[in-house]
Amino acid sequence: MTTTSATAATTVRAIEEAEAAWLVALTEGEEAMTALMLDDSRAVHGPVGKIDDARTFAHFTWTRRRHVFAKAEELSITVRGNTAITTCLQEMHIVFDENLPPFPVQEAVTRVWEATAQGWRLAHMHQAKRLPPV
Repeated sequence: MTTTSATAATTVRAIEEAEAAWLVALTEGEEAMTALMLDDSRAVHGPVGKIDDARTFAHFTWTRRRHVFAKAEELSITVRGNTAITTCLQEMHIVFDENLPPFPVQEAVTRVWEATAQGWRLAHMHQAKRLPPV
């Protein structure tokens, strides 16, 4: 299979859009997150490397803490056929207690995306907290 530069650029744009949609989903809730994840996806997260399936991760993330802001910097994309690997520094502002202002959290994140008929979907994610945020 020959990939033209136009096709590669279109693929990269689609993955950038999937990454942007993920950041929005973090602020919209559990259903928005699971809609972007494959049913058999896994997420490695937390200070002790908790491993969850898609629904458990989305439920844990949304019910334990509410994201009010999320952005990514230094996004890097590698495409291998129907798989894309992204890395970035992700910053989130999270409400842990409604009586306190949102708390900034920064993570180094790797996501593995798979091309599907519905678009790019998250197959795997690994988040590592950066303490203190840089």
